[in-house]
Amino acid sequence: MSRIPLIHVTDLYHSPQDPDDQLDLLTVAALPEFDLKAVILDCTQRFLEPAPAGWDVRRDPGYVLVAQLGHILGRTFPCALGPLEPLSSPSDDARSRPRSEQAGIDLLLRSLEASPEPVLISSVGSARIITAAFNRAPDLVRNKTRAVLLNAGATAGEKREWNVGLDPHAYTGLWRSGIRIHWYPCATEQSAFNRKDPRGTYWKASHETLFHDIPEAIRAWIAYGFSGSARGDIISSLTDLGKGAVWEHLLAGERNMWTTASLVMAAGRNLAKTPHGWRFLEAQSTSSLETWPWRLDSINAAVDNETLVKWSVSESETPHKLFGRKEGVGYGEAMAQALNALFQSIPV
Repeated sequence: MSRIPLIHVTDLYHSPQDPDDQLDLLTVAALPEFDLKAVILDCTQRFLEPAPAGWDVRRDPGYVLVAQLGHILGRTFPCALGPLEPLSSPSDDARSRPRSEQAGIDLLLRSLEASPEPVLISSVGSARIITAAFNRAPDLVRNKTRAVLLNAGATAGEKREWNVGLDPHAYTGLWRSGIRIHWYPCATEQSAFNRKDPRGTYWKASHETLFHDIPEAIRAWIAYGFSGSARGDIISSLTDLGKGAVWEHLLAGERNMWTTASLVMAAGRNLAKTPHGWRFLEAQSTSSLETWPWRLDSINAAVDNETLVKWSVSESETPHKLFGRKEGVGYGEAMAQALNALFQSIPV
């Protein structure tokens, strides 16, 4: 199988700022269609500091979770950190940032340069690292990027979506870069939690459904991250967690999810109903099955100075595409069954 080179840019923290980022990383690693070239940490300073100066509690960039997952799967995931403060303008290349914050941009540029074919870039936080990299090497980034899977923004409305608010200049700069964008908006005109909207990526599921019967090592990894464990034995702990009272408490929770469709669609899979339930299956194998239709529509799009993307569907091919799906709240139940089955399939 010809695998798709992918760079995953994620606002992954430990302790979690939002645990869905850990599950997005697991989804990337679980899809064999992807050749994961790098995981780049798109963190923001205010989430690394405790209140009152920061957001709430002290966190670290999520290096430990990337290292643990690589150990479990027997794989190597190059990982680095990008700039921690928002860009000063859409053209900011972040060269003025501390040396410790340059590695993420450098890793992105090196990975693109080394790839013999264009690379998918999955963005599940701000667009800071991608935009700064483009501002340093626009031809390289434009020519070597197959598309950015942009999980951010709203299809309409005046309220600024969370990921956009992390770095408005980065979001604006990315849309104006000319890079191909596959847009998976995290919010619609109504809100970021609308489960019915045909342009909405949002769905919700119980942890009990998502984590049913998944491999023990993956359970332990999820428990380590979701609980914000401070254990220093990051490998030995993977044999101790994922069971007992901590795990039972975790199973009682729920999870808001947005990014899953972007990754599954990029892997060339459909959401299809089988005799065993909903599954993510290779598109060519679903012709005789019921599917939950989804698509990418070509759009004409431009971003204004307030980060609002004004768009319209185009009848001709364009560099920018927008997610669409069949309307309905049943989408969440189908996604939960299929993602659980994908997690169950991970070879460990």
